[in-house]
Amino acid sequence: MEKRKTDLKTFLTRVKQLRGFGDMDAYKAAADFKKISENDADESISNIIKDFSDISTYDKGKSALINKIESELKKTKNSI
Repeated sequence: MEKRKTDLKTFLTRVKQLRGFGDMDAYKAAADFKKISENDADESISNIIKDFSDISTYDKGKSALINKIESELKKTKNSI
C-alpha cells in the first residue's frame, strides 16, 4: 500500500509539471493514469485526453487529472 501511495505522489508531481498545451507528456500521463487507476472509467480518461487536445480546454483536462490522482491518494490513505 505504501508503494502505491509513493507512486501516486510521484505521478501527481509529474502531472503538475506538465508545461501546457502541446506537451505530448500530457497524453502519456493520461494513458499512464488509466493503467494505475483502480476504478476510473475509460470514458472519464477519454474526456481528459480530449481536453488535452484543445488549447481552450487543456487546463480543464489537467485539473481533472490532478483531481483524479488526488482522489486516488485519498482512497489509499483511507484504506490504511
